[in-house]
Amino acid sequence: MDKKELESSHDYEKSADILNATEDGFWYNHALPTYNPNWLKYLPGTTKISELSIPGTHGSIARHGKTVFDEDFVRNQRMTISTQLEAGIRYLDIRARRTGSSFAMHHAAVHQKLMFGDVLNQIQDFLRTNPSETVLMRLKEEHDPEPGSQSFEDIFKRYKNDYGNLFWTYTSSNPTLDAVRGKIVLLQDFSSSLDYGIRYSSLTIQDQYDVKGSTPDAMYGKWTAVKRHLTAADNSNRSQIYLNYLSGTGGGEAIIKGTYPWFVASGYRSRSDDSGTSMIQEGRTDKWPDFPRGDYGQVFYGGMNILTAEFILKLNLSHVGIVATDFPGRALINNVIKLNNRLSIGDVTS
Repeated sequence: MDKKELESSHDYEKSADILNATEDGFWYNHALPTYNPNWLKYLPGTTKISELSIPGTHGSIARHGKTVFDEDFVRNQRMTISTQLEAGIRYLDIRARRTGSSFAMHHAAVHQKLMFGDVLNQIQDFLRTNPSETVLMRLKEEHDPEPGSQSFEDIFKRYKNDYGNLFWTYTSSNPTLDAVRGKIVLLQDFSSSLDYGIRYSSLTIQDQYDVKGSTPDAMYGKWTAVKRHLTAADNSNRSQIYLNYLSGTGGGEAIIKGTYPWFVASGYRSRSDDSGTSMIQEGRTDKWPDFPRGDYGQVFYGGMNILTAEFILKLNLSHVGIVATDFPGRALINNVIKLNNRLSIGDVTS
């Protein structure tokens, strides 16, 4: 493979080695943060899903609050599905409410101005343009169904039939890339009489989303869970699919403590990309050792996206599994993708 060809079409080769680039592991913007439309193209078809390091999103369609007053609680993403995929995201977390014979996209009670068909159309268009790629999709029921709605399984079967070969036909709990290129791999998080994809419960998952209580300790507890799972994936024999959620929220406490999803992801003073990191205290302390320090010992919050992007480089990790988060930025996406260079056809890093 020609490395120049790779560099001309993928951003991860251009920035992932720069440690300072980890500052943009967080991206609160609807625009494209990085461009990696077909990075799976360069990996051998015999590669198993469990061998891949995959950037993903949590609450992939949760872009809207019911009003401007609740959007900090409800919003997990700014980018559309199409933009996420072009950036290199290959894991989507999709929540569906039953509405008669259809799925409406929801985050809790808040409709996200999309139906499931809208999501599938975006994925289908992307895969037609980039047939080397695959999209792993968790599908989960969200909120109470409309009265008289069909069963979740029956509604899903209708979509599956309507979209023909878009969904991979389940044959293995750990398929190869060649088996799933150009298709959606369902990570099935709903009960059914048949297996339509890989059972979500079969994955090794970290999802410590509750960031309540003393804010520095709760944030560091979340980071500890993330870090342990990153290390466990790296130390594994690559036969099991690991899924690591960087996302979290303080729930109702966020009104007072500011532990909204964007804060957990960034550690910033505001949701603006350039607002700067929020300070915990001015004095020196041995507590929270992985959180960033100032020149005079000040302690700042570490956002999960930024800490993870740095941890991948500093610890020289070789495998992380699926890393799913809110508001992923360029450095986080690129640093995860670059871990797959060890699997690549030809030398893409020299």
